[in-house]
Amino acid sequence: MSPEERIPLLYKVVYGSGEWSGSITGTARSLFLLYFLVSVVGLRPVHVGWIMLIGRFWDGINDPIVGTLSDRLRTPWGRRRPLILASALPLGLCFGLLWTKPDTDSDVWLIVYFVVVSIALDTVLTVFGVPHIALLAEVTDDYHARSSYTVWRNAFAVLGSLVIGVSFTWLAEDLFGQTDILRGYMIAGWIFGASLMIAPVLIAVVIRTTAPAPVRTRPLNPLLIFRRTFRNRPFRLLIFSYFLAFSGLEVLVITFLLYLQIVLRAPDGFDQILLATLLGAALITMPLTRWLMQRWGKKRAYVWMGVTWSATVPLIALFPAGAVNLFIPFSLWLGFIYGAGTTVPWAMLPDVMEHAELETGERNEGTFAAYMAFFRKLGSGLVSLCVGFVLDQAGFIEGTAATNVAQPPAVALALRWVIGLPPTLLVLLAVAAIWKYPITQTYHEALKKQLRARRLRAAAP
Repeated sequence: MSPEERIPLLYKVVYGSGEWSGSITGTARSLFLLYFLVSVVGLRPVHVGWIMLIGRFWDGINDPIVGTLSDRLRTPWGRRRPLILASALPLGLCFGLLWTKPDTDSDVWLIVYFVVVSIALDTVLTVFGVPHIALLAEVTDDYHARSSYTVWRNAFAVLGSLVIGVSFTWLAEDLFGQTDILRGYMIAGWIFGASLMIAPVLIAVVIRTTAPAPVRTRPLNPLLIFRRTFRNRPFRLLIFSYFLAFSGLEVLVITFLLYLQIVLRAPDGFDQILLATLLGAALITMPLTRWLMQRWGKKRAYVWMGVTWSATVPLIALFPAGAVNLFIPFSLWLGFIYGAGTTVPWAMLPDVMEHAELETGERNEGTFAAYMAFFRKLGSGLVSLCVGFVLDQAGFIEGTAATNVAQPPAVALALRWVIGLPPTLLVLLAVAAIWKYPITQTYHEALKKQLRARRLRAAAP
């Protein structure tokens, strides 16, 4: 029986469920926050871009701190689970506040409020997300089992994206917001906020880990931690490639709703159908993604997905207005490559840990996970700022939700260029960056043998 077959299905499901919280938060902010803040609250797009980017810069501080803390924490519940459990209630509260507009019409105070709430949400999401990511390296060291766990994790990520992508605006605008759209978004935000608190509790109670390798506790020096982490060449290649690829994906996600409404001119409710098609395809093709990683290896699967993505995504810019029916089969294809593209890099991350332990003698899973999460958020923040700036320059009219005000033709043209060209270039650069990534299954098995021999020597009297 393989190591993967001995892992209880419950463990995979519960571990994977943790990505529901991250997915709901990330998808809501990527898909709807720009729209909510400019079209419902009435802020300028460029101001919204700064709101999102400021939170990402704060992540540059709190992500490594939380990662290092989770590496050093010693409790009867392990290193990660106390932090995961502590994040449950604040996650729900901060997410609900993100969709609650304070009683003021001052742009300055609105910007301050949403910056503070975004920073608070980013912080508590880090307290949950970084230990959750790092936990995988302690649950199993099997190459394919890690792929299986990651597929379950990303299945919940896509499921969360699918649920909120299809239902959030329906709840906010059609069910609860027919007479007061601000109230509708607030209710929808608090409903989904309550759902974020479930997975952290389940993970803290159910998941058990293997005993980690001994950790040498050094003085807490952020610069030293940064240098030691990025001395790891496979990690440098992986994180740089992931930063580029995710930024390309994020361009598509952030602009997708506006593209459907302004460029394709999708009828009311049809944008939800297209979102459901894309994300549903990503979900049901997860077994295919897992098969590709097992058949080809993680690196080859990554390269293949990147090349395929770059060859097809530019077609988005060419769809004529009103061609929503033609866009349905294209959304199926986009869903598959989107799901695979967001799964494979995270399956590769735990394999870097053994390489790091062999070089340094330490297990710092939390630190590696923190920087991976930070660069994902940084990419999202930079993309939000750039997209907001482009739309602002194109003459985007804010505050048009539930009105008949049409956007200028320059906005539709800008969206075509933004959604077609930058994602392609960024993903091609990501493929070039990952080309020399050295960790294959054979390489990883050799790493584990060397580590086992070292641990036996250290344990010998």
